[in-house]
Order: sequence, then C-alpha cells, then structure tokens
Amino acid sequence: MTLNILVAEDNAFTITQYTKILEKNGHSVTVARDGQECLEKYTQELAKTEFESLDKNPFDVVLLDNNMPKKSGVEVAKEILDKRPNQRIIFASAYDINSLLKAPGTIPESVEILEKPFSLNTMISKIQA
Repeated sequence: MTLNILVAEDNAFTITQYTKILEKNGHSVTVARDGQECLEKYTQELAKTEFESLDKNPFDVVLLDNNMPKKSGVEVAKEILDKRPNQRIIFASAYDINSLLKAPGTIPESVEILEKPFSLNTMISKIQA
C-alpha cells in the first residue's frame, strides 16, 4: 500500500535518509524543512482535497520533528489537528518525550511517538502499521 507522507525535518542528512527509505518502500514523500513550511504544504494539499471528502486527510501520515525553525513540531501538530482532528501524526523526537506528553498544552494524546534514536526499519514499521 502506497502512503502519501509529509515529513517535517530541518536536518538535511535525516531528510535524505527518511526520503530514501520511504520511497524505497513505495511511498510518496513531501518534505518540509521547517514548521512553517510544513503547515504551508499541509494547507496547500488540504485545499486540493477538501472537496473530495470531508473525512479525507491530505496526507496518510505526517512525520514531525520537534526542534525545527519557525514553528516547533508541537505547534505544527496542534495546528494540523485543529484543521483535521483525525490526521495521523507521528512525532519523531529526541526531546524528552515524557515532558511533551505530560506538560499541559503540549502534544495531543492522538499523536504517535517515535523516540530518537530509532532505526529506519523501526520508522517504516511504525508508519506502515
């Protein structure tokens, strides 16, 4: 099954690794290099699909880093979920995950977690689950 995946990551090497493994597994990848660009690409894609179905999300998965320029992953996740509450988001971060989950106003419970460091195979398994 081919998935349409939006990857938000500011590290060029990491973007290359994610893109190669995801495309090798047959997925379509859109890359954003900061939080603001991620929201822009999400909104653009949402505008293309909004008349197809109110239940259809523009991406099958949004893979977010937390520490990005312009907007953090937490901010991006909140804004995306405000637009599409059922959007699947996987939060990939080396940041203290427990702090992100427990602190008030942080990432919503519906967001999945992939704690760095992780293997690319672990990432693929999580995305394709």
